[in-house]
Amino acid sequence: MSHKIFELDVRLRGIEPAIWRTLEMPGSSSLEDVHFAIQVAMGWTNSHLHQFDINGTHYGMVDVDEAAELEDERAYSLEDLVRRGSSFVYEYDFGDGWEHDVKVMKVTTVSLAPHARCTAGARACPPEDCGGPGGYANLLQALVNPKHKEHQSLVEWSDGFEPERFTLPTKGKGLRAEMAELKKLANDDDGDELGESGGMVTDLPKSLVESVLALPPMARASMAALIAGSLADEVEHARSVVQQVMSAARAPKRGRHGTGRKRNAR
Repeated sequence: MSHKIFELDVRLRGIEPAIWRTLEMPGSSSLEDVHFAIQVAMGWTNSHLHQFDINGTHYGMVDVDEAAELEDERAYSLEDLVRRGSSFVYEYDFGDGWEHDVKVMKVTTVSLAPHARCTAGARACPPEDCGGPGGYANLLQALVNPKHKEHQSLVEWSDGFEPERFTLPTKGKGLRAEMAELKKLANDDDGDELGESGGMVTDLPKSLVESVLALPPMARASMAALIAGSLADEVEHARSVVQQVMSAARAPKRGRHGTGRKRNAR
């Protein structure tokens, strides 16, 4: 049985020098697979919505992005829609507006089933939420100029970001394992992160729960973890207060000017 390999050139639009990756994808890959491959190869974290624009038709997450008219990206494969020389656009994070120009450089036929790989590339992926191409340009200027008004804050925010850093194994990088991990995170049940968890979050305001559940999958998981951690702190604090009160109640009463206990102030 023969299989097709599509070689894709992926480049961030509006960035110079270019940030780019070369991907090898099985022709049978769904557009959802292509999405996860681009996320891993570029260095994104799948924290925002995305869509493909192929010949004027948009494909994306129909079960999440209800506001847009989309075809289901899971129902179409590369070999269904494109061929050698075809170009299309992959957009990620509609707020920052990262557009990736994708071109099919070549299509080859092989006998063994291929797997997704990144075989070449240049420069580091921009940090998430840096403001799109314009914000990224400002970030680069601020990082190299100590006199820039935002230098210190952006140095701290970017946490050691190195724009020219990109390494790749000699024979390319297999993407399959990291793609599967991103997909698993994205497909976790919506309510798992805000489940009852021992009864800790059952009393959360309904509006808060609905707002968190409306977030993209990975952003939702991060927010839920933050909430859960905050609640854990509250429970521990309450437990400490109760223990102190009970200890005070059991202790012998002292004179008016004796040493007493106070509840911890927050």
